[in-house]
Amino acid sequence: MIAVASVKILSVSELNQYLKTLLETNSLLKNLTIQGELSNVKRAASGHLYFSLKDPGSKIDCVMFRNAAAGLKFLPKEGQQVTLRGSLGIYLPSGQYQVTVRSMEPQGIGDLFQAYLALKSELEEKGYFEPDRKKKLPEIISRVGLVTSPTGAAVKDMISIIKRRNPLIDIVIYPSLVQGDEAPKNLIQGIRTFNELQSVDVIVIGRGGGSIEDLWAFNDRNLAKAIYESDLPVVSAVGHEIDYTISDFVADLRAPTPSGAAELVAEETMSMMRALVLLKSRMEQSMQARITANRDVLLGMKKAFMRFRPRERIGDTRLSIDAIQERMSRSIKRRLKDERRQLSNLESRLEAMNPIKVLKKGYVRVTDEKGIPVGSVAGLNVDQRIHLRFADGEAVASIQSIKEN
Repeated sequence: MIAVASVKILSVSELNQYLKTLLETNSLLKNLTIQGELSNVKRAASGHLYFSLKDPGSKIDCVMFRNAAAGLKFLPKEGQQVTLRGSLGIYLPSGQYQVTVRSMEPQGIGDLFQAYLALKSELEEKGYFEPDRKKKLPEIISRVGLVTSPTGAAVKDMISIIKRRNPLIDIVIYPSLVQGDEAPKNLIQGIRTFNELQSVDVIVIGRGGGSIEDLWAFNDRNLAKAIYESDLPVVSAVGHEIDYTISDFVADLRAPTPSGAAELVAEETMSMMRALVLLKSRMEQSMQARITANRDVLLGMKKAFMRFRPRERIGDTRLSIDAIQERMSRSIKRRLKDERRQLSNLESRLEAMNPIKVLKKGYVRVTDEKGIPVGSVAGLNVDQRIHLRFADGEAVASIQSIKEN
């Protein structure tokens, strides 16, 4: 007879677990030091960092858990050269092997990164980043100053979002370079111009994403000084959410993206109305609580007098109660008058922003046949039909001639 050796049949999980044990018990693979280029960098909501490390010939998946990622002294970005230390293992659910990174250091950005860290440390010691010195945005913003490239995608996004959220806000653009040696001078001049004219309520400086070299203008020492000295609040909106520049740290408020900055400075009109209604409700509740509390005090005093019935003091006590009631009544009336005045002021401010009120002054809102607002004669053609929105109705007109200023 021929003897047949028994063959152990493994499940997929058993095979992956076996390979995982082999990898994680190998002394070389437990303490790896690898150099390469970062790719597909993603930071999860949990704080874990996921990315690939690659060279011209291959790549490997990596994970850096939250506790280790919190100790990083730099912001990992696409295409950055790094040296990392960690161990090789297998992610059992997918059977893919990956490096669990314990530490990581930047390579290849050399002088730029060192200069960034040095300037950041210097300005931090001087108090440029102190939260106490940062200015708050105005409660009502009617005009926004944008210091950015007038032709970039970032400015178009900001204008679109601001006008969508609150069409009553005016936008003033100071055209500036946002990349290259001359960019810091342009950005500084934009901030100073708005401060000299005092023509806007808040300044937004920024640009779209890019490499550390592309964003370097926003790491300029003199630009940081101009932001620090600005009397107007400055919002920094540079690059993507993972990009941090010196301007972000010095500015009164940092937006993760230019689009995020637009949302911060353009509060929706409906939000203001909801806030007004909420304020009115809180005022009424506060006054009712005060009245109830005073009534309880008064009742308590009456009960005290009922317990101690000194005949000779009844008359004086009644007079005291009357005086207290009178003072309470006057105080409540004064408070109600003040609260009504404040409510009236808020209602007046909201009414001043009513677009219908603007139309009643003789202004007209012009849209094309698709309902798109027309803000310039450049968007019109002869014989084109347009819609005119007055305060009390609408009319349709046809363009007979066009004359540009």
